[in-house]
Amino acid sequence: MAELEPVGYQHLIENLNLEPQVRPLEAPAYLNGSVNQKVRGHNGFWYPRKTAVEQTLIGHVEFALRNEGVNLEVLEAVFEHLPEAELLRRWSESPNSAFVRRACFLWEWLTGGNLVVEKSPSGAYVDALPEADYFTADSAHAIRHPKFRVRDNLPGTRDFCPLVRRVALADGPSLDDLLDEASLTLEQVTDATLYERAVRYLFLSETRSSYSIERETPSGNKGERFVQLLARTGEEERITEEWLVDLQNVIVRDAYAQEASYRTKQNWLEDGTGRVTFFPPPPEDIPRTMGGWEAFINEQSGAGGYRCSNVLVRSACAAFGYVYLHPFLDGNGRIHRFLIHHVINGARRLKGGAIVPVSAVFKRHEDAYLDVLNGFSRPTTRLWRYAPGEDAPHVIASPGGRPYRFFDATREVQFLHRMLIEAVRTELPRELHWLSGFDAAFEQLNSELNLARPDLSALIRMVQSNNGKLSSNKRKKYPHLPDEVIARIEEVVREAFSSPSALTSSDGESSP
Repeated sequence: MAELEPVGYQHLIENLNLEPQVRPLEAPAYLNGSVNQKVRGHNGFWYPRKTAVEQTLIGHVEFALRNEGVNLEVLEAVFEHLPEAELLRRWSESPNSAFVRRACFLWEWLTGGNLVVEKSPSGAYVDALPEADYFTADSAHAIRHPKFRVRDNLPGTRDFCPLVRRVALADGPSLDDLLDEASLTLEQVTDATLYERAVRYLFLSETRSSYSIERETPSGNKGERFVQLLARTGEEERITEEWLVDLQNVIVRDAYAQEASYRTKQNWLEDGTGRVTFFPPPPEDIPRTMGGWEAFINEQSGAGGYRCSNVLVRSACAAFGYVYLHPFLDGNGRIHRFLIHHVINGARRLKGGAIVPVSAVFKRHEDAYLDVLNGFSRPTTRLWRYAPGEDAPHVIASPGGRPYRFFDATREVQFLHRMLIEAVRTELPRELHWLSGFDAAFEQLNSELNLARPDLSALIRMVQSNNGKLSSNKRKKYPHLPDEVIARIEEVVREAFSSPSALTSSDGESSP
């Protein structure tokens, strides 16, 4: 096999010894004398050895921007080593080159520095982020920088700017299409009172599922307060540290875990053996990273639109970005899933503030959900050097906030899109059908049997969850009930839950 020569980002990482500072590339680029065109090899992309690359730092930056896309994490690390003189040399040689102009703009954007150039280039403006490949700020909200004739269409700031490739949503329905489908499903609930109950049931289901993912069952008080918060998702309210603190205080189980501010000490996640599985950013980086995250989720341009205008993309980036930053010691996962609804409902509310049951689908696909989280946490945690400690890991070195501020969220957007499709097309009809069956069974049995409402509700649940039969173990809890009463409950439940009828009307007062 011909010898491979790293090029572009991979060359920069190896040449500048950046391996301890940045995550490995998913598809590094190499020059290979045995190929005549770009091909996918076993370890990345191979380019013909005759490919023109200036063997300088800026030369490899140009190659990367031309062929590999924009990797803000690597570029920020590289720019710490790239002399201004080298940038200015290339500028003087090719001031009209789109890739040189983008390199100079990104250098200033990432470092906060100022390149002193004699004159601006001529010609059309170029985008900082190629619009054909990435979700960007739309043209109405992109900011023009005449110095390099570059449009800043990046979706965030240098304090938090996840990028998403357009391939993430290349197939399947749009978010608007999915919400239209959800609306049509909900319109089957024609009775206004029942619609309100259906909406509340969706809130209850989302609450239970979100806590269940954390292996918790919310107390009655905590669960009810979370339901009330879900009912208010999307209401116009700027997300701030104080707002998130209030939210965290509602959802955590124990009072001693309630926070008064973003964390000021290092936290980590570990598995059952005590092995660290994830380090969030160091506490000294939290003010900057969370400030950038707040700007991302809140930012609106003077024209009144978000820079990251695709709502599904903004929802995934904000929600997953939040859980990667992990600004509290407890409650981050539930807030992360809450934020999905908050962003989506902020753009478009369903009738009655109804939500699609995303957490229930996350719970059903926990392995895939964990794979997405691990796709970020594993390579990021490998950048940390630490030693086991008696009570906590002893951190020797960390990458700081850089990998948390800049990450490719394509995988996260793809995952959320798949989960929303299932939530709308499968889970929402299933949950409404369950509520319809419960109502029908409760109304029928409540009129026939003299049972306490809580007992009747529990029996319906137990029978339905066991395929229409009360298990012998659960039967022991009701020794006072005759067998014929149990048999009648089983019969009615089987009939009610097998009915395909939509939830349209009922006089029952039960609440699931």
